[in-house]
Amino acid sequence: MDARQKDAFWDTIKIFNDERLLPYLMIIGSWSEYIYSYYFNTDFIPNLRTRDVDFLYRNIRQPKDKINITAALVKNGYSYAENPTSGAAKFFKEDLLELEFLTRVVGSGAQHIYEIPSIGIKAEGMRIINMLSDYPLVLNCRGFEILVSEPSAYVLQKLLTNPTRTPSYKKEKDIESVRALLVHIKQSPRDVARIKIILDALSLKEQKIIKSVCEENYIELL
Repeated sequence: MDARQKDAFWDTIKIFNDERLLPYLMIIGSWSEYIYSYYFNTDFIPNLRTRDVDFLYRNIRQPKDKINITAALVKNGYSYAENPTSGAAKFFKEDLLELEFLTRVVGSGAQHIYEIPSIGIKAEGMRIINMLSDYPLVLNCRGFEILVSEPSAYVLQKLLTNPTRTPSYKKEKDIESVRALLVHIKQSPRDVARIKIILDALSLKEQKIIKSVCEENYIELL
């Protein structure tokens, strides 16, 4: 992540804040790790190597008001594109950032693409990211209230999804991220306790997957 990319990220956060959309968005994926540098009281330095910024839209029914976020982003240098098959939206800013909105899948829903009424775009629904939504953490960063998932939940979700992660080269990248984050999580008694609480809340099948991934990669979780 260079200075231009970092500036583009914070300019984007300002757009979402100005449009009153920021409270409804959770940053997930690798850019969460950048935000965690504002959380840990350690020397944590995120190893960020992607321009993809994923935003989890936690409740597609909120807000009730219409927000023309597409116009706001385009006005600030973004290009808008849609997946030709699904209609899911993406936003591109030069060679710096690529924004994508994702949504949860709840209940027995099997639908993969959801319309977000308030912002008038379509987003992909992914059940596997529900876990991130369940453990929100609000951090004050540069004067903005940024929503991410708790680091402990983020790490466990990375481990849980590792066996099915595609493309395959991302599996090792995720393991590297887990190892790096655990060093700093283990310096916080609260975060260590949260790992146990979140892990215990998972199903036995999910716990077994996490245990297996840890054993295969020589990761000491607790």
